[in-house]
Amino acid sequence: MNERRWGVVTAVYLALMAMWFGLWWLTADRFWWLVMVNRVVPYLFVPALVLPVIFLVKRRWRLAVMAGLPLLIFVWLYWPYLLPQRSEPGTAVLRVMSYNVLFSNHDVDGVARVIKTYAPDLVALQEVQPRMMAQLQERLAAEYPYALMGTPNDFGTTTVFSRYPFLDQQIVDLGDDRPATMVAVAVGGERVVFTAVHLRAYGLRWVPLRQMPQAIGERTRLQNRQAEILMAALAQQEGTVIVGCDCNSKESSSSYRMLTEMLANAAHSHPSLILPGASPDRNLQHIDYILYRGNVRANGVYVIVDSGGSDHQPIMAIFIMAQTQE
Repeated sequence: MNERRWGVVTAVYLALMAMWFGLWWLTADRFWWLVMVNRVVPYLFVPALVLPVIFLVKRRWRLAVMAGLPLLIFVWLYWPYLLPQRSEPGTAVLRVMSYNVLFSNHDVDGVARVIKTYAPDLVALQEVQPRMMAQLQERLAAEYPYALMGTPNDFGTTTVFSRYPFLDQQIVDLGDDRPATMVAVAVGGERVVFTAVHLRAYGLRWVPLRQMPQAIGERTRLQNRQAEILMAALAQQEGTVIVGCDCNSKESSSSYRMLTEMLANAAHSHPSLILPGASPDRNLQHIDYILYRGNVRANGVYVIVDSGGSDHQPIMAIFIMAQTQE
């Protein structure tokens, strides 16, 4: 392929990336097809990695620079994972786990093993069935005497387990599908509001192709509405807020953008500890998050290899409480 044709390929790629970025910036998930594109955003930048290498080998310097321009957008979108904020270790820490246990999972011992092994102070579970809830309460009674389960759902519901007694508790109706389970505890004199959340899933594998546009649009609307209700409920809470969320949305989604108007993503901090069987969360395509605001600072999010029979890997964040800060 001659330089002219390579130039056309590069120009088309740049135009498409500029079009996507402009639509994403201005409309988020307004169009059903844009929702689908937004779910695979990191892969859009693969040509920006491959084409410059080809052009450099061919000594086409101008084309190499042009083809690499979309990487500036990539860095702007994902810089927290490339250059995460470092946090110094402290003495007063709060460990928080978020874990979708899978509604059809019968490995209660596996779920209990994961929780006991990593010993979080607060646990947000998603897709918990009443039978599993009863069994987990029995197995975790000594370590986690305080628990709250949301309204039952055919596909499981949200649940909180805690080492600390509840100062307050409530089930937040998100208007569709599963509710949020919200509790308040005292940690080192600090009020911490902890919430287990599971936003509406897309479930597109069961949708006929001709119904796909309508289904995507409707489920995006419902997910965004859930995020709005959750944010309104959290805005009324005082003190520190921490959310364990299977958000069923990527970081490029509109619901994630809504959540992070108020909350920070704990995975954007750099872990300073090593956890056996776990690694720092650097997945650009994840849907499970630990979000927060208030008088804590995040010390990283870890992805735990042992899933305890679930199709989701548990994640755990370590927070340093305000009194350890200088």
